[in-house]
Amino acid sequence: MATPPDCNALKTGRFHSYTKKGDHIQITRIDGIQQDVNTQTKDTTYWKIEWLGNCRFAASYLSGAGPKNEAEKRLYENTILYFDIKEIADDYYIGTTTVKASNGMSVFTDTTWLVARK
Repeated sequence: MATPPDCNALKTGRFHSYTKKGDHIQITRIDGIQQDVNTQTKDTTYWKIEWLGNCRFAASYLSGAGPKNEAEKRLYENTILYFDIKEIADDYYIGTTTVKASNGMSVFTDTTWLVARK
């Protein structure tokens, strides 16, 4: 049986994600708050982070970019994202995100980088 990764180093710090469109999202985690900044548009979103285990955390929307109207804002506020970190490498980690919203649930796997890609 594989040893689970040690995710303590991922609980705070700066990380990088890239959308399918190529946008660079700079992620900063400090003391239970995560800030996501789109480096192209400067749109910023804040999330409350709750660590549920060594490599599992929940993110709840606090404020910022994303919702375009009040209905979307309510949807964001009633959505929880669950992140399960599966693998840690030298330059990245791979995790599964489960989005639980009032309008359904979706699951996807993505890579988050520990250093910005050139």
